[in-house]
Amino acid sequence: MTEYTVTISPTRTWVNFAPVTQLEEVKQNIRTIATTALGSAPGSRSIGVEWELVDEPINITKSRITGMLMAAIAEQEPRAQITRIDFYDEQDAAAGMYGRLVPIIRFILAEGET
Repeated sequence: MTEYTVTISPTRTWVNFAPVTQLEEVKQNIRTIATTALGSAPGSRSIGVEWELVDEPINITKSRITGMLMAAIAEQEPRAQITRIDFYDEQDAAAGMYGRLVPIIRFILAEGET
């Protein structure tokens, strides 16, 4: 099975209302789920993730974000099966936003999905 990657970039991307492939649609949905605060999407209040993690030790924060993302994606985009979630810590880069964790979500398409 092929593993795909979605990096949750701090820069916003445009929504494609007519994705050409199912993979493109699933990737876009994962990105939308991971970047939307739960309850903030008009007409779809159940889309997104609760983001209330401030001032926690980094290992605890990574674990909590991983759990929240896995649960939200499993519920809201069942065509994706998460294989793992890693983090790119922008503190290691000269991005100017020190300590910001950038999730890198790896997944496979659910069996029967193409």
